[in-house]
Amino acid sequence: MARIVPVIASSSSVAFSRNLHLGLCSASPRPPSPLLGLGFAIHQHCLSGIRTSRLIKRGTCIKASSPGNMAQPITTIGKEEALEWVKKDNRRLLHVVYRVGDLERTIKFYTECLGMKLLRKRDIPEEKYTNAFLGYGPEDSHFVVELTYNYGVDKYDIGTAFGHFGIAVEDVAKTVDLIKAKGGKVTREPGPVKGGKSVIAFIEDPDGYKFELIERGPTPEPLCQVMLRVGDLERSIEFYEKAFGMELLRKRDNPEYKYTIAMMGYGPEDKNAVLELTYNYGVKEYEQGNAYAQVFVDNIDFAKELE
Repeated sequence: MARIVPVIASSSSVAFSRNLHLGLCSASPRPPSPLLGLGFAIHQHCLSGIRTSRLIKRGTCIKASSPGNMAQPITTIGKEEALEWVKKDNRRLLHVVYRVGDLERTIKFYTECLGMKLLRKRDIPEEKYTNAFLGYGPEDSHFVVELTYNYGVDKYDIGTAFGHFGIAVEDVAKTVDLIKAKGGKVTREPGPVKGGKSVIAFIEDPDGYKFELIERGPTPEPLCQVMLRVGDLERSIEFYEKAFGMELLRKRDNPEYKYTIAMMGYGPEDKNAVLELTYNYGVKEYEQGNAYAQVFVDNIDFAKELE
């Protein structure tokens, strides 16, 4: 059985949770959607004592497919309840969850090429999946990645809605040379970003996930961005401001290259992990795929709120 996470349904464009999560909720490919079919999710740890297999009768319960066509229960709550939760806490991005086909291969790439550390690893044989948490510092103070390997599944469709992760480095060219020396795939050589001055490069990990290397001075949060493509930028900005209490940190339109970005988060980009929303002119729909799962946001005690 693939990993199961209860979810709070959303009416907007990307999904977030641990305490509350933002994610592409389906574990198998869906048709294109202008809003990406995203939803919130309650992490198991937030349910203190509530079994994750128990559907909570709040809002409308729905189902989504998972690898192997296994049913995946989803817990939903009403919009007003979600908004009330958001008003009561201080949040930060905790970790991003996605699926990989060869866990040991990916761990080796992240530690040797990207300089991450393996923070912990857990195997759940009864549910046939294994997790590995990697990052640049402890989970209680840093944004980290949570890799999920579902037994017997060696390939996923990343889709087009998920864009890339961002990693801040002091010397992009030097980092790219190291990655090349380790056999990594560089998809964009170091150089200025289109329509801007920041020096960047792009690489791919063994599963095809893209990483943007961003040249930046010393930062407490090297794993600094998650980029997602949206079909309605203004609606997405409003959603993240109202539902998650995020700030619009900056917005930049690039008419020459026909795209607009909006950076959303809980603090300055040079000190916090942020969400980058990208709107490509005229593109309203993207394929979700089944690889990227969700981003978790530090939130309140859901179990108490559900009493």
